[in-house]
Amino acid sequence: MDKTYKAGNSAKNISNYGKRYSKDILRGIKISDVYSFNDTDTTRFGPAYANIWLEKSNFLACLPPGGRQFSYALCYYSGPDQPTGNDPDNPSLPCTLSRDGVVANCTCYELSTELISPKIPYYVDINAISNLDIYQQTIEVCGKDGLKCASGDIVPPVCDAINVNLLVPGADAISVFSPIFIQNYQSPQDIASGNTSTSCKRKNAALYAGCMTAPCYTTGEKDAQGRNLMECKCPVYDGPFQIGQSDQNCDANDPPTNALSKSMANTRKRHSKNVWSAAYNPNGGPIEIPDGACVPDLPGSKGCELYDDSNSIINPDEAICSKVCSSYDNSTVISDTQVGYSCDATLCTTLGIGQGDNFNPSASDQIQLLGKACDGISKMSGMDQILLVEALAGCSCCASQVCGCDSINSQTNQEIYNLNQEQRDAHITPQCDINNTLCGENE
Repeated sequence: MDKTYKAGNSAKNISNYGKRYSKDILRGIKISDVYSFNDTDTTRFGPAYANIWLEKSNFLACLPPGGRQFSYALCYYSGPDQPTGNDPDNPSLPCTLSRDGVVANCTCYELSTELISPKIPYYVDINAISNLDIYQQTIEVCGKDGLKCASGDIVPPVCDAINVNLLVPGADAISVFSPIFIQNYQSPQDIASGNTSTSCKRKNAALYAGCMTAPCYTTGEKDAQGRNLMECKCPVYDGPFQIGQSDQNCDANDPPTNALSKSMANTRKRHSKNVWSAAYNPNGGPIEIPDGACVPDLPGSKGCELYDDSNSIINPDEAICSKVCSSYDNSTVISDTQVGYSCDATLCTTLGIGQGDNFNPSASDQIQLLGKACDGISKMSGMDQILLVEALAGCSCCASQVCGCDSINSQTNQEIYNLNQEQRDAHITPQCDINNTLCGENE
């Protein structure tokens, strides 16, 4: 275990490392036929698997595919055996080195469009695309820095490859970045002060897992709150890096420095050999998603606020609203409940949008509410038009309000009424209490 493979020390080592990593993740599939591992230096700071991030345009925004369930993995908070972050419900997400040090086997969140809105994008670092052919196609379309795709008018080839499961052969999902759990790992005080990362360099630099675009596999495991977990096989790199949380120890095998994690330090395995899932910004500071228009349904400062009728720029009589309302009215994809309405009444507020600084429901309550309200949302048609309306109006969970859709059946009205009360019981303020919409009716 002490003789870990030191990736990134020379051109010869990089080439050899790429072959060894490809052999491990492809599990006997002939490499030359299906996959070329990107072991090129995508920046002057290292190869793709170093996960280098230089500027905001490096993050390419990808929308999940519509009309079907789709999953991706989030490994950005993985590393130690003990849970980290500021939420006591956060699970253990260890990244354990393989015996020869070629791969870090990381436990990561599985994010599924069954529970996470398909209107929320995920993000790919253009410098960290693991498939060489897809990387070359992406920089040809988006530019080496990703700037040509920053407006959102061009779909990056890497997004298409991930959405049709062609980036890494045999993978069940791909590790990308999503800000969906930021509030679980960064406190409002840290976000306000900009203290959202831990820098590890010079004597603190070490091996870390470059999980961006790594292949992930279904394990059937869940955390104590019922969230699905995956195993991602992340390549490792030796060099400086940043952890996406404040006040952490750069050695993933030692207790973090924050008070919550210190209280959990005795739960770690004394003889494990763990590494952080991390990335490196040579300019220092945190790694951030791009600026620009707000993102519907996204918690945090980058997300859009809830519906406000004084700000809507969409005419409900326009043709696009007719299509949007048809989608909502016909969204009885699993039961007689119109899931478009019930999900909008619950999703955004349960994720924290429109809530105050003291928003802190239990993860189990959040999962239960989202599961009941949004079951089948990924099968709902017309998501492109819904997303367009919400993006133009600049609001979250609001397309039905913006377009004045009101053909809600009695079962859905009762379900929304019940879900609103369950939110209140979980100390979540529903839209009904914020903007007097999606209130439902008690039959």
